[in-house]
Amino acid sequence: MKLILLAICLLSPASLHAGDHLVFAHRGASGYLPEHSLPAKAMAYAQGADYLEQDVVLTRDDVPIVLHDIHLDGVTDVASRFPDRKRADGRYFAIDFTLAEIRQLKATQRFDPKSGKPVSPKRFPLTGYTGHLHTLEEEIAFIQGLNFSTGRSVGLFTEIKKPTFHTNEGRDIARIVCDVLTRHGYGRDRESLCWIQCFEKTTLKRLREDLGWRGRLMMIYGAGRTGEDGSDYQALATSDGLKELAGFVEGVFPNQARVVTWDQAGHPSAGDFTRLAHEAGLRVISGVVRRDALPENCPSIDGLHEALFAVAGVDDVCTDFPDLSVQWLKRRE
Repeated sequence: MKLILLAICLLSPASLHAGDHLVFAHRGASGYLPEHSLPAKAMAYAQGADYLEQDVVLTRDDVPIVLHDIHLDGVTDVASRFPDRKRADGRYFAIDFTLAEIRQLKATQRFDPKSGKPVSPKRFPLTGYTGHLHTLEEEIAFIQGLNFSTGRSVGLFTEIKKPTFHTNEGRDIARIVCDVLTRHGYGRDRESLCWIQCFEKTTLKRLREDLGWRGRLMMIYGAGRTGEDGSDYQALATSDGLKELAGFVEGVFPNQARVVTWDQAGHPSAGDFTRLAHEAGLRVISGVVRRDALPENCPSIDGLHEALFAVAGVDDVCTDFPDLSVQWLKRRE
């Protein structure tokens, strides 16, 4: 709680993004604080992010919670608290636990469940802060409360995680998330301060055509060739594929390598993805910008921003370090 209050004390009364470029905070200010924790969201808000991300999965009692993936054992102490609740693959799935059970868990920075070592050793230490997982509705109330008290208009960047997995478990995560967002005033039109994003084209199309979502939608591209629903990322990166997407989404989120790469001398080179997406009328967000995990041959965090915006021509950036992206954009004004 002290971390939340400290971050809120730093809040600016106005959005800090430059021009038409927006900063999307990836799991909050996850480069500094445990991912998806409310302190991380408060810090990202204070650093000037325009949108805060919520990855969403379901509990056993169909409550949408904010969690990066379908497993609990990479960010909580579930293995020691409920040692007999793992599945045959040795993993602990959020969907096997009620919200009341999940509230008993202590959450930390991400770690490897097998070794217990942090995934990003230079980030916030595992022993530095213990929090709890929270629901989508609780995060909405938190962000709306900050918007009310500061006068800013920071939006949601909500990812529906693994809808095919949830369907195979007998759950309709898309409908549940859509209902929660709509109940809290989002998704009524394109001006609503909420993007729904997903790796699965079929879910995005269903949200638009069957579930009544009128807000913005964004297709995420995986590094592989296909998504769990059969989405062909290679085909969707072509002119025809992007035009198809433009029939029901407003934006695309390609992995970094689809928009820019660097040669061995550290010189960036853009592909044609951004141009084709813009020709289809789509907004392009890319990243994820990570100071401690730069792309191969990329010389610096400033060089990464320069390549994304000036070379590849993306519209927005998704980042673990919102302050660095905001500061770079401000310098470019």
